[in-house]
Amino acid sequence: MSQDDELAAIRHKKMAEILQTTPIPNDVVNIETTNQFNELVNQYKSNLIIVDMWAPWCGPCRSFGPVYSALQQEYFKKGVIFTKLNVDNHQDIMQQFQVSGVPTSLFILNKKLIHRQVGMLPKPQFMQVIEGVLRKYPQN
Repeated sequence: MSQDDELAAIRHKKMAEILQTTPIPNDVVNIETTNQFNELVNQYKSNLIIVDMWAPWCGPCRSFGPVYSALQQEYFKKGVIFTKLNVDNHQDIMQQFQVSGVPTSLFILNKKLIHRQVGMLPKPQFMQVIEGVLRKYPQN
């Protein structure tokens, strides 16, 4: 093994260690850029990431906001990451995931869309959806 290969292997191992020890966000993450979204999905690929696709002009989206924030606090200890993405500012991500209406919640694990919830649900029903996804797709 060459010295360059050895250094690359050490860098790779260190990066894996850093990623494993990076604490998850303890608040709802507002996605500001496509790069931020991609970095989050790549950095926390072993965590369930829920993306609330919303718009400021959408009444049900605004009503769902406080419920979503409360759920973030409840599921933080389970390693679930909650994010919000304003579709008016991110048509590219909206198209990538073929979102045609808001509110829509995307569930991402291991960089893959594993579930889509269209429409707003009351807190108990949304909790049931989250629990169902966690049972079907356990986090690493």
